[in-house]
Amino acid sequence: MGENRHLPESELDIMLVVWGAGGPVSAPAILEGLERPLTASALHSYLKRLEEKGFLSCKKAGKVNTYTAMVAREDYQRSEGESFLKKLYGSSISRFAAALYDGKRVEPAELEELQALLDRLSGGEET
Repeated sequence: MGENRHLPESELDIMLVVWGAGGPVSAPAILEGLERPLTASALHSYLKRLEEKGFLSCKKAGKVNTYTAMVAREDYQRSEGESFLKKLYGSSISRFAAALYDGKRVEPAELEELQALLDRLSGGEET
């Protein structure tokens, strides 16, 4: 993804539907997949912006436009995660985890999953 391009929530909601489709998706299918109502006109404005930003490509098939993600979900998640961690926690994963733990938002099962991941990443356990 190169540079960090943060999406506003409304555009991210659309991208989540497109990524979830796993391939080309029409505007009516995107509208149907959104959790909050949006007019067709507003959707087309968002889709145009996402095209201009390089997140989507549009292909006309008859009277229907289909949209395909040009940025992988994983690439966007990685970029946003790094930006979030850097801005709010000084790039410290341990400070981020401590904030979640102190806020009582981490369940014991999640802590076990996190420990298993840390063990794998540090070479303490085979995958």
